[in-house]
Amino acid sequence: GKHRGGGAGADAADPWSLLGLLSVIRMTDADLNYLSLGTDLTSLGLNLNSPECLYGTFASPWADGPVRSEPEYCLPQCYYMQPPALKTSHFGKFQLETLFYIFYNMPRDTLQAYAATELYNREWRYHKDLKLWFTRSNAQGSADDGKGQYVFFDINVWEKKMFQGSHAGSAGSGGAGEDGGAPELSGMDDSMPQHS
Repeated sequence: GKHRGGGAGADAADPWSLLGLLSVIRMTDADLNYLSLGTDLTSLGLNLNSPECLYGTFASPWADGPVRSEPEYCLPQCYYMQPPALKTSHFGKFQLETLFYIFYNMPRDTLQAYAATELYNREWRYHKDLKLWFTRSNAQGSADDGKGQYVFFDINVWEKKMFQGSHAGSAGSGGAGEDGGAPELSGMDDSMPQHS
């Protein structure tokens, strides 16, 4: 094979060999030194003797100076405006799905109570055992006999459905009562739902 001597061309021929490392050690090439050894961090604006975190003032290796404490942009005034307060009168304008969203996704919040009040005003009743909202269907059945068809709001598919019997499993499953009539909703509470 070829004999590699320690001549001048050895480190130029194979810069990744031990002989090529000599040019880094000798520090003859500034670019190679910067790439191999890095740079002095104090020249980038870092105070290495500071007891505080360094990243608070260090912008980047390519920045000419330390980072400024204030950002270089300013927010438009519309970002500083406070949204108008939500009034209880607004709940009467909300769609049914919005009221259910507020009721189920804001537990133990005043807005949940306002949504429940509005649902109650729209003839929806909360079933404590099934934890579902029901309303009487416009179909047959009088308000006196407690029977008839009921509509409930299914939170799994986020829509109104006809109540088809006892809900032993999930909402929407199960058949009608044995006589084909409406199921017993003994857990139906005519008062406002309590927060759980």
